[in-house]
Amino acid sequence: MKKPIYRVFITYEIKSKNSVRRGKKGVIDTFTTTDKLEDIKKDEVVINRICYLNKKNPNKIDVILHKIEVEGQYGETIDRFPDEY
Repeated sequence: MKKPIYRVFITYEIKSKNSVRRGKKGVIDTFTTTDKLEDIKKDEVVINRICYLNKKNPNKIDVILHKIEVEGQYGETIDRFPDEY
């Protein structure tokens, strides 16, 4: 089954779990398969992508998503397994 692909801009902040200092802020331009904000906040793929871009271990930091802007739908995923046999 095909899923829609959405382009989103996410404003985030990463903080160390052990530190009390102010975290690092940034913006990421990425794609998701949902446009629901609560699902995007809980999406492990987005959080892992932010950690990868900042060269941080996801177990040692907290990622806080401040602002999520869904730009629009950019297509659909490919249907790798058709229903016909």
